[in-house]
Amino acid sequence: MVSKLAQLESLIYISGEDGITYDNLSTLLKLSTSELEMLMNQLKESFEHEDSPFTLMEYSDKVQLATKEELNELIKGYLQSDESISLTQTALETLTIIAYNQPITRVEVDDIRGVNSSKTVQRLLRQSLIATAGYKKVPGHPKLYTTTDNFLKLFGIKSLNELPKIDNEILLQEEENGGTTTEDNG
Repeated sequence: MVSKLAQLESLIYISGEDGITYDNLSTLLKLSTSELEMLMNQLKESFEHEDSPFTLMEYSDKVQLATKEELNELIKGYLQSDESISLTQTALETLTIIAYNQPITRVEVDDIRGVNSSKTVQRLLRQSLIATAGYKKVPGHPKLYTTTDNFLKLFGIKSLNELPKIDNEILLQEEENGGTTTEDNG
């Protein structure tokens, strides 16, 4: 059986950038506040004493797994390399919509895709494939997104004019046939 410490670490790990609340950890692990605090201290110590790349970030009532500050330059270099960019089908679909309709709001992307694209847009922003290009002059002033030079580099094109032309008749036929919708998994 997996130890409570391993279970705690796995929950913090899978919570990703959102982190996880202490209440949620207590409930999922069936631990009292003091038991959770003791396990959290054990986990912190293991990260400090072992040759671990990880540390815990605590904020508000949440905890998140992070890499140690000493690794920032190495990780930054990787994230800026072309190798770090991998695109899921969802990301490609979202990026295509932005490329062909820019500037565009996330809600407009959602309307075209038929599902919420928040996570994917955030991921594309982190990968510097899209950028915020101002705000739409409508109530709420939503952000407008456009592609970046990194987008052009990734696809090996000099300008958006080199994007393949889309046949609107084919798009209309796809819409009439139900189109395709993919859940936003990032």
